[in-house]
Amino acid sequence: MMKRIYGLALAMILISCGGSQKATETAVATAAATKIIKSHNAAAIDFKTMQSRLSVKYIDEDQSRSLPVDLRIEKGKKIWMSARFLGVTLAKVLITNDRVQFYDLINKRSFDGDFKLISRFLGEELNYAQLENLLLGQAIEPLNGLDYAVVDNQYQFRKEGVIARLFSLRPADFKMAQQSIRKPSENTTLDVKYLNYQTVENRILPEDITINANAQGKLVQVELDLKNVEFDQELSFPFEIPSGYTQMEL
Repeated sequence: MMKRIYGLALAMILISCGGSQKATETAVATAAATKIIKSHNAAAIDFKTMQSRLSVKYIDEDQSRSLPVDLRIEKGKKIWMSARFLGVTLAKVLITNDRVQFYDLINKRSFDGDFKLISRFLGEELNYAQLENLLLGQAIEPLNGLDYAVVDNQYQFRKEGVIARLFSLRPADFKMAQQSIRKPSENTTLDVKYLNYQTVENRILPEDITINANAQGKLVQVELDLKNVEFDQELSFPFEIPSGYTQMEL
């Protein structure tokens, strides 16, 4: 039961300018890495608030479960999620720059701590800005200094070593097609693939994301489907852990 609770909590948690190179559907073999990086940085969308209806599917070695989640983001400040079923709230998550909070109304359990919960699950240490970038199709690490090539019609940045990094960009809009970080000596992998993108209010953002995480042999897959996206609405982020809940330990 505890493992299932962790799984649902982590699945919910994961649902947290300048000139640019002219985009085409075909990667240009002669394009300079500096121009591609500049174009990718310029592709980051600007907004104050964002809300979406998520379909989340969580799969591990023991279970497969789907749930609808309401997602709200105040850019640079907070990610809020609420899981509902038949109009009944099942769980809530609130992520800020230095804090991760979660509570499960069904089993009356809660978590209030730092990003170690997310890092342990993903096998990679992420901060708030990186988690936001992951959800919005931006690189979670700087691309400067990585080896650059055009591979399979994508702009690819990679580096092998103790930590292996791979970032592939779409030529159409310079958004992420895939980003992967591996630590072979620790048997950890974080692999994120962006299967489809959508344009909402002239902003390009992911529609379908698949996250595969291997943390020391524990395999988990999370599939996110973002629908009904709206920007810059007046949003509230109601969150208060009820008294009497059992604190979840890492």
